[in-house]
Amino acid sequence: MIKHRYAHEIDPNGGSAAAVLARMVEPGQRVLELGTGPGTVTRILHDKGCKVTGVEMDPDTLATCAPFCERTLQANLEDPLWWQPLEGEKFEVIICADVLEHLRDPRPLLEKLPVFLREGGCVLMSLPNASHLTIVASLLGGRFPYQKNGLLDNTHLKFYGREDLDALLRECGFLWQHWHTVQVDPSQAELKQYWNDLEASDQEFLKARGADGMVYQHVVRAFPTSAAGHLNKLQKDLMELEQSHRAEVSRMYEKFEFEKQAWLVEQASVADRTKAEAKQKELEFNSQMNLLLEVQENTQNTLAWTEGQLDNHKHSMQELTTEILSLKTSTSWRMTEPLRTLLRKISG
Repeated sequence: MIKHRYAHEIDPNGGSAAAVLARMVEPGQRVLELGTGPGTVTRILHDKGCKVTGVEMDPDTLATCAPFCERTLQANLEDPLWWQPLEGEKFEVIICADVLEHLRDPRPLLEKLPVFLREGGCVLMSLPNASHLTIVASLLGGRFPYQKNGLLDNTHLKFYGREDLDALLRECGFLWQHWHTVQVDPSQAELKQYWNDLEASDQEFLKARGADGMVYQHVVRAFPTSAAGHLNKLQKDLMELEQSHRAEVSRMYEKFEFEKQAWLVEQASVADRTKAEAKQKELEFNSQMNLLLEVQENTQNTLAWTEGQLDNHKHSMQELTTEILSLKTSTSWRMTEPLRTLLRKISG
């Protein structure tokens, strides 16, 4: 296997443009891949059982893809007659993965593609985004620094923002149906030094005002603007809307279930707190009642003791009164009366 400048391993389930493109192809579909490169996408499609016809200009590079293709075609996509060996063939999907930006004029290629699409077929493409914040930052620094790869790959001849790509598709007879963006923070991209040289306030301003500033690549699915193409686009839109609706309903249901469970837990907690509070109040009430009963018992005991003491005093008073009456009626009391009278006179 030769070493290729674009050769790299990708996670089929990851977020790269190549992985996203490959996931947009259904298993077993017949695919025309234009500009295979070293076969990054081709290998994934082969693993999905797709029948791939690979078109590539470089013979050595094309040879690396051959084991993963049903057929290969060496051709320069800028040659007006590149398509002749494929005349009469139809495909369900045509892929242009990071290809259009390498062409001097991609319009002749795009205008020819509907001929090779089966009814309901689509074109999938990925392109770097010219309005990524690192490119803006490099321009602010007076630079447009071509690189060996990435956004400013030195083999890129065309640069597109979202509106540019949309206009190109319409001009060439296509309507996009699904638009996905691969986002890369400017502090992580290959031109990050130009971004890091900016003041923090300038970075915040550009993030707030820049169109698609975080978008590193655009990934688009488009249909021809024919009646059948419009119908297919509407059908795809309807399917995606239905999927989105189902996902939203599922999300709302999950949210409802979560909130319901939270409410039930809260109510159970409130009930537990109410029970605990009621039990505490019952304990406090019983304690107070026991205290009152104890006070009542003590009071009754005190009253009984007091009544007993009063009865004793009454009995003593009766005995004393009886003794006094007995004394006053005694002989000695009568005999001493003159003496008591004399003493009262003397003391008076």
